[in-house]
Amino acid sequence: MNSEEHSALSGQPVDQATHFEIERFLVREARALDEERYHDWLDNMVAKDVIYQLPTQEVRYRRDRKTIGNAQTTYLYNDNYDVLAMRVARFDTGFLWAEDPPMRIRRYITNIDAQWADEEGEVDVWSNFIVYRSRAQRDNVSTHGRRRDRLRKTDGQWQLASRVITLEQRVIMDKNVHCFF
Repeated sequence: MNSEEHSALSGQPVDQATHFEIERFLVREARALDEERYHDWLDNMVAKDVIYQLPTQEVRYRRDRKTIGNAQTTYLYNDNYDVLAMRVARFDTGFLWAEDPPMRIRRYITNIDAQWADEEGEVDVWSNFIVYRSRAQRDNVSTHGRRRDRLRKTDGQWQLASRVITLEQRVIMDKNVHCFF
C-alpha cells in the first residue's frame, strides 16, 4: 500500500481480517498478563517507543461547558518502555508485598473497534475492559474502563505503541492500582 492509498484509508474502519488480527492480539496480550508472563508481554507485544498512560479525570457537572483543553498534567501512570521495564523487573525481586500471596487477575476485553491510523502500518483501537483481582479471602476488586490503543505492525506482528486508559470509577476504591490494564 502506498502513502496515497493509506491516506485515503486513514480514519476508516479496518477490514475484517485486520480486525480479527487485532482482536487476537488483544486476547493474547490479556492472557500473557493474566498468566504473569510480563517479560513476554514487554519483549514481544510492546513497542520500544510505547506511551502507557492512565490519566486522572476531572469530575464536572454537565452544565459546566468550560473547555478542558489538551494539557493533561496528572496521571496515575505516564510510562514509557523503560518505566514499564522497571515495573516488570519489580516482579523478579520477590519484594512486592502486594503480590505475596499472588493475586489472581483476569482481564476481559470487549467492544473492540478499530480504524486505520494516520501512520502507515498503525491502527487506532478502542476497547472496554474489566479487570478482576482477587487476593486473600476478602480482597476482591473489579475495575472497569476503556482503552484507546495505537497498535503498530512490525515484522508481521502487532505491537502496542500507545495506550490511554480511562477508569469508569469516579473514586478508585482499590488499595493499589499497579496492575497492567
